[in-house]
Amino acid sequence: MVLGVIYGALDGVMKSEAYSSDRTNALDDMRLTLNRMTRELRQASAVNESTSTSSRIEFDSYGGGASRHVVYEVSGTNLTRSVNGGVAVTVLRRLVSPSVFVYVNAPPVPGAQWVRINLQVHPRRTPETVLVLDSEVNLRNRTGALS
Repeated sequence: MVLGVIYGALDGVMKSEAYSSDRTNALDDMRLTLNRMTRELRQASAVNESTSTSSRIEFDSYGGGASRHVVYEVSGTNLTRSVNGGVAVTVLRRLVSPSVFVYVNAPPVPGAQWVRINLQVHPRRTPETVLVLDSEVNLRNRTGALS
């Protein structure tokens, strides 16, 4: 009986630790992805609104000493990133919803001035849990609509 109680307690502790570790790993992945997207969007000169949707964003950004064309797109439950037409690389897995991007205009100048990003992810070991990170990014270098 004593061994059964000890086993039950240890099993509970191990499951709790696995849940905590899984949640932490998923949040770290979300933070890294959101930080990269935020940095790139802050340097964006314009969002290509004709090809951007709630599950895709396409923009020109400046970084690393050169201009680059960046595309983030939801494919199934994965968020991918491609640069300058290169191969799309998965940057985040297990998305809950394909609706990630919302574009906000700032009249009287046409075009997106802000991009709202909403990442919702299921941790790997606890798919019934939903982790959420939000951000609103101001396109500080927006020039396309100004010329």
